[in-house]
Amino acid sequence: MRKSGRTPLFRASRLEKVLGIREIFLKLEGANPSGHKYDRIAEVLVKDAVFNGFQQILVDGSECFIRSVMLFAKLKQLKVKVPLFKQEKWKIARLKEAILLDLRDSRDTFSRPQLRDLAEKNNMYFTCEWDLNTAISHLVLEDMTKECLERMNFQVDTITVQLGYGYTLSSIYSCLIKSWVNEELSQLPQLLCDARPSWQDMFNKYVKKTHIGLMESDQINTNNTNNTGLYLPYKHTDIVETIMKIIMATRVEMIDIEEADLKQATSMLREYENVIVSRKEAYAMAVFIKKAQQGLLKSGKHLVILNDARSEVEVCEIKSFKEKSKDDFINMIGTWLSPYNDSVAETLDAIEKAMKEGFLLITKRNGEEQGICIIVNMGFERFIPTYHLAYIGVKSGNKGRGVASEMIKRAIELTDGNLSLHVDLDNKRAKRLYSKMGFKHVYDRMIFNG
Repeated sequence: MRKSGRTPLFRASRLEKVLGIREIFLKLEGANPSGHKYDRIAEVLVKDAVFNGFQQILVDGSECFIRSVMLFAKLKQLKVKVPLFKQEKWKIARLKEAILLDLRDSRDTFSRPQLRDLAEKNNMYFTCEWDLNTAISHLVLEDMTKECLERMNFQVDTITVQLGYGYTLSSIYSCLIKSWVNEELSQLPQLLCDARPSWQDMFNKYVKKTHIGLMESDQINTNNTNNTGLYLPYKHTDIVETIMKIIMATRVEMIDIEEADLKQATSMLREYENVIVSRKEAYAMAVFIKKAQQGLLKSGKHLVILNDARSEVEVCEIKSFKEKSKDDFINMIGTWLSPYNDSVAETLDAIEKAMKEGFLLITKRNGEEQGICIIVNMGFERFIPTYHLAYIGVKSGNKGRGVASEMIKRAIELTDGNLSLHVDLDNKRAKRLYSKMGFKHVYDRMIFNG
């Protein structure tokens, strides 16, 4: 089973009210093992390395990308090497010296093709963050997009992403085209992404660092991008040229984003949805908020993909009683559920069944346990929902802090919405919460009592 993916996709109901949008769905890729969308790609790249018999991986890129590859390489017992160029002090400060391949004193100037040659010479698998426009990356990110479309019943008006190096955008577009051809989508959603004055800077720094030669080219006419603020020089690298082709092919609408927009996006996510996103990965959210505040989005149904966003409330899936004992679960349920009338034997039965065929969830805030959720598999496919939320409870002092909501969101995600629950008839507060989360009252249950 893959360790990456299956990240939360939930409705941002509070942001919907603030922005006046009918439905907003947030994809929180920070819930991946190392906290970034890159985990999806890194896991498959490492799998490819193992399949092809490599024992070492040469990886270059940002710290996020390198750490994603390191995580999955370690799981497969592969060694990792990271090239160290001049003016890359951050690698010395943040990565272990043993994994650094020091190229600072080399007489030769290294470019990406030369790094690939170096990897081949030393029998190392090579991957670079700036060169992820590959079949593997496309397949993995198409899978992420399909995951979102299925959850949204193939009804979506816009998809907002961060531009980055363009491969996420092209992967999403490819998935949309396939779904449209297969008549799953009735129309193609509008793609939105960021444009910024610094867009070229990261590429120029990369060119300078790796000594990639520049190619003469006519300046690209940007009239079709509605004066997006995408600044193009008279000379540009093959990377920029590739991204420009992707921008044109996907017909993405680009929105100018400034530092103030990023600050607003991170603040609103945390305030209204208990979601944390780094400033450097907040561009997609900033684009969506800016477009909505300008009144340029119809009410509709919208998806925002956030590369490293995660809930401030962490929902952990317990997969072994070594992590948390049966007695711990029983004590938490007995303490945090009120009123609570089930016998220990009944509770234990549900806990054991959930461990075998369902889900046991613990919610934490700042590392401290705050809530518990027990989901059992009922064994049916059509007669009644396959999964049943048997127990959910939160520690006192958490009213209105999103603990129960986050557990329910995660329960819906894990069960694909094939979920039922019971609620006491006089528990009006719980009924309001469940209704808000998408549940509806179907029937009252009666139990024979002799």
